[in-house]
Amino acid sequence: MVTTQPAPIESHDVHSERLMRHAWERLDQGDRLQASEKCWGAVVHALKAIARRYGWRHRTHIHNNMIAAHLSELTGDTQIYLLYEAMQAMHVNYYDDTKTEQEIRFNLHGAADLLRRLAAAEQRIGASPPAPSYDRRPGARSG
Repeated sequence: MVTTQPAPIESHDVHSERLMRHAWERLDQGDRLQASEKCWGAVVHALKAIARRYGWRHRTHIHNNMIAAHLSELTGDTQIYLLYEAMQAMHVNYYDDTKTEQEIRFNLHGAADLLRRLAAAEQRIGASPPAPSYDRRPGARSG
């Protein structure tokens, strides 16, 4: 049996936009779980796109957490991290199915706001910002 690798995504940015469209479509079809996961995926792919452009690590969930916190800190936009935290609830909802359609709809709007904020953050921080610290110990240095 021959297995083939899936084609790589064209870019994290493009995939993020596509996932947001799919999230809305799935919600309109009543599929709360897929809408939730696609919402989460759109946010993660946007973070990965930014991290890739700056050469930051972005392979794990912890990396994404730290990137969101770092972007919030660099820009002074605390809403970036707060919205990111809300989006993690969409990932959890995929497994637990505890969110209503209206709650998911609110979170899709939140995801759209977060994506706009991430794009603005990248414009504000310039070409070579310092990397986030991936060490979760207090006082750890960037790296």
